[in-house]
Amino acid sequence: MKSKIEIFEEYTQQPGVKISLIVSALSSIILIVALIGKKFLLNELDSIGALSLIIEFIYGTVLTYLILRNKEKYLHLVPFLILNWFIGCFCTNTVIPIFENLSIWVYILTLAFCLSNFFIYRNIQEKYFSEIFYFINGLSFTLIIYFAAYLIPITHYSFIGMIALGLGFYGLVPSIVLVLHSYMILGFFQENKKYFLSFIAGFSIVLISLAGFALKLNAESTTITQNTITKSFDNDNDLPNYIKVSQNLEPNFFNEILLKKEIVYIGADNFFRFDGFNSFGSKQFNEKKIHNPFINIAYFFCKDINLDYDDRINILKSNFDKRLETEEQLWSGDDLFTKNIKEDIKVYPNSRLAYTEITIDVACNKESWQDKEAIYSFQLPEGAVATSLSLWVNGMERKGVLTTKEKAANTYKQIVGVEIRDPSLMQWREGNKVVVRVFPINIKLPRTFKCGFTTPLKVEDNQMKYQSLSIKGPNIANAETLSRIQIVGNTKIETSKHFELNNNYFINQSKGLDRWEATMPLNKNKIQDSFVWKNNVYEVKDIQKTIISFDPSEVILDLNSNWTTREIESLLNLPKKKFYVIIDKEKQIINKENFESVQSQFKNLHYSLLPFYKINKNALIITKSGTFSANFEELEGSDYLKKIKTRTKQQNLKVINISAEINPFWQTIKEQKYVDFYQTSLKNTLQLIENKQFVLFKTEINSVNIEPANISIHQNSKNIPSKSTGSNHIYRMYAFGKVLEEQVKIQNDSLAQNQYVALAKDANIVTPISSLIVLETDADYKNNGIEKNVDTLGNASINNDGAVPEPYEWLLIIIGLTSLFFYYQKNKKQIS
Repeated sequence: MKSKIEIFEEYTQQPGVKISLIVSALSSIILIVALIGKKFLLNELDSIGALSLIIEFIYGTVLTYLILRNKEKYLHLVPFLILNWFIGCFCTNTVIPIFENLSIWVYILTLAFCLSNFFIYRNIQEKYFSEIFYFINGLSFTLIIYFAAYLIPITHYSFIGMIALGLGFYGLVPSIVLVLHSYMILGFFQENKKYFLSFIAGFSIVLISLAGFALKLNAESTTITQNTITKSFDNDNDLPNYIKVSQNLEPNFFNEILLKKEIVYIGADNFFRFDGFNSFGSKQFNEKKIHNPFINIAYFFCKDINLDYDDRINILKSNFDKRLETEEQLWSGDDLFTKNIKEDIKVYPNSRLAYTEITIDVACNKESWQDKEAIYSFQLPEGAVATSLSLWVNGMERKGVLTTKEKAANTYKQIVGVEIRDPSLMQWREGNKVVVRVFPINIKLPRTFKCGFTTPLKVEDNQMKYQSLSIKGPNIANAETLSRIQIVGNTKIETSKHFELNNNYFINQSKGLDRWEATMPLNKNKIQDSFVWKNNVYEVKDIQKTIISFDPSEVILDLNSNWTTREIESLLNLPKKKFYVIIDKEKQIINKENFESVQSQFKNLHYSLLPFYKINKNALIITKSGTFSANFEELEGSDYLKKIKTRTKQQNLKVINISAEINPFWQTIKEQKYVDFYQTSLKNTLQLIENKQFVLFKTEINSVNIEPANISIHQNSKNIPSKSTGSNHIYRMYAFGKVLEEQVKIQNDSLAQNQYVALAKDANIVTPISSLIVLETDADYKNNGIEKNVDTLGNASINNDGAVPEPYEWLLIIIGLTSLFFYYQKNKKQIS
């Protein structure tokens, strides 16, 4: 029996095989280079695909002529012809993108089809191998059918292009191969029925998988469509229709695919009409566009969900946490990756605060003519605030300068979009997120930036808990991560991931960015930490809870899919209490007799948006929040949000959340104090209702409550000289709380807004009205009308958290240094 090498050598001796191997190898290399050039935006490689087209045109024309002239002699070269035709098709696609950004599996499956043809057309008689090759051929033949069907709309253009340039021929290749291969393989089936069974097995697997996928996708599409139609008859016209869809949409793999149609995945409304991406909107979505034949075919069998481009993006933001992908991006962020992350945490147990400094090295792994822009999103715990930003420019750390959010955004756009130079920008986002932008980055210029966040320690069950920050950004999963914790004082600490004690620091090295926690025993002694700043003392004290008498005018159960039957029953079992739910803006009573039927109407409602302005004054709302929802940003411009802002505060509503979670909508409602909000267990809630009580946190004009840490920060005049016993983060937290408290008041008051921008700048905090920006030179700040930090706290630092000296202290320091200088000079003269 001949060895495989001997068989191959014998095969290469046949007419035209060697030259065909050379042409195929050369064309394949050119195609790979062209695809790399397209993927990584390398303009110098754009034209290399044309070289392959010239080679393919000459080779294909000559080989076709030879086969037609002498079929018996050259028929064995047909697989080479098919292979090179498809190489030509893909090279043409790099020049004229008929199929935009094909998935990698499409190239692999097409190659599998072409390679299996070599064995099938030679009619190898080896039993098992032959059946495997027919199975692969049947599997991959489905893709050829897809290509042929997809290109039907441009057939007439292909004929015109073939006459004019010859390129149009490649638009006909799938159809030609479909006919030619069908004719050839039918002949082989007549010789051996097992070949037919293997081929059909491969073909059927694809069809069955596609049918199952399409059925599931269609079921989800039908659900969304029915929900859209049903909700359109609601009397509630205050909310956009897509919000009602979002409320009833449970995030899953299939919903995401449906929502990404024409945004990420190619999917023409009419499969046999070539129009590519024809949906445009005002919102940007920073995710690579993909042509996936499997998904595109499934789209063809699905009902359209009847949501426009912007509506679907808003749902992706609220239900799938895709808010980072919708951030405006001035330059591409492709090919960026996070190289290193350093977490440096300093914990102040006495103040129940912590400072986290995150240093990130971001780099580009591919050569590109275009500089890249990196965007990172930091999800902060409730009550946390961003307090520093630095960018390394020419090897030197440049610290951020705080200014108004409008001025910072306009300056960044000018320098990045027009001047194309070095800046970094840190902005606040609703839901207590912070977005950081860095530009420029390329393969020769990796960047390092650092940002700091002051966070409260969450108090639970006589323990204080530090929670690591959640970060989204370019390819974080493979970053080398170094974490360090230092504790002020002798407090014991336990962490959910392993830290080793080294030189009084707890150190951990890992890969990626895992979520972790650190817990410490709660200091039961009276808190006495304070910070002195500009003739004021900012003192940390235990938060003062007040239990007030509260007999609500009505009790509203804010039901959604998070509620359990037991929880509803527990409330309804309270004697002599009436409870209501709101359905279609109308109040309906809920009791032990009807609660099951009422609850069933909320089983698909994953978050609610109550019409607070229609609820009676002094009412009590009991909610159970999930993790996702729309926020004020998605509701912007709606009548609902306008009424919330103008008609809610005066209602004096009380809210109890029986969940440990809080979604973005409720967090904003709580932070901006539209209602009195209290988060506790169901057991405590039952007691409060039964006793006609409610828990309020005592507030004063010159104080701010930090509820997660159970502390309050008070501002007092400094009557006598005093020293800081705590860190400057105390004042930063106070300032942040004050800005958020006034957020509702300052919406239409530019004078008040300027007042609170000054407060934010003094504390150097990023808020809804202020941002941090780093520019390349001092002249850039001056040219853009941005004043550098003068007489402010400036950027927070892990190594410098004390008070800035008072004026008289500066005088003493100067006198002391001057005395030391003269003393040193005097001694120097005596020695000489």
